[in-house]
Amino acid sequence: MSMTGPAEGKLALDAKVYLRSEELADVNVYIHLKGYSRATVTHLDIEHPKLNSIIPPKAKTFARIEGIENGIQIITEKSDEVKIIHPLLNRVLQDGEKTRTLVGGKLGGIFIGFRKRELSKLEDIADHTP
Repeated sequence: MSMTGPAEGKLALDAKVYLRSEELADVNVYIHLKGYSRATVTHLDIEHPKLNSIIPPKAKTFARIEGIENGIQIITEKSDEVKIIHPLLNRVLQDGEKTRTLVGGKLGGIFIGFRKRELSKLEDIADHTP
């Protein structure tokens, strides 16, 4: 069973993603809702094989997540940067807001497991997006 790509309970966001300063082509970003497709908690999936160069599958790390203009940015402990550009993500973290949370690797990408405060905002976006 594939853990990437569209599935029930995964809400696609038409986002741009940058690894360091390189825009990744053919990237998929999903709000993956708890209870669907084996998700035990709602999280944000960022799917592109190049992301496994910073966080390999099954590895987990704590990273700084910052709200930036029109999106969010992940900064790993090794100072790798991943920018996810989609204006809805500023409902989770506003420009300048910061949190530290779990970022994990999965085959073909990474996921962000937000803290409770951000998690409820992510679920709220999913509830109000067709």
